[in-house]
Amino acid sequence: MITLKLEFLLKKGADVSIIDSKGNNLGHYVFNTFNPKNEKEFQQKVNLLKAKGLQVDKPQKNGNTLFHLAVEKQSLAMLKYIENYKININAKNNEGLTALQKAVMTAKNDEIMKYLISKGADKTVKTDFEETLFDLAKENEALKTIDINFLK
Repeated sequence: MITLKLEFLLKKGADVSIIDSKGNNLGHYVFNTFNPKNEKEFQQKVNLLKAKGLQVDKPQKNGNTLFHLAVEKQSLAMLKYIENYKININAKNNEGLTALQKAVMTAKNDEIMKYLISKGADKTVKTDFEETLFDLAKENEALKTIDINFLK
């Protein structure tokens, strides 16, 4: 149903290159709707938008990539979905943070962090304040009962 509405809007000339006042493109909003239970329909939406020129792998104005967004959503399923896109897993956003650093700061468990590392996220990267991933993890209250030594 959603795909039919999207097709209609695109046929009527909807602009896929639209940017909101924060500098987010349509890709940001599309991927915010990602639900692994509806992955087939989601892929259809993405394909329709890409066919009209949407660059889903393009970072937002704030430098966030789809990896940053997936970490923000705490979505391992989304991380797995986007792994085939050509996105730099170690890209820093405008706050100077990689997706892995953001994951360490907001993690509720070690699942997403370990996944990012397995896909090539750099464990040696430091923040602009010279903090290591291990330093960041020690500050995250949710990780107090988890062995974080894998971040060293």
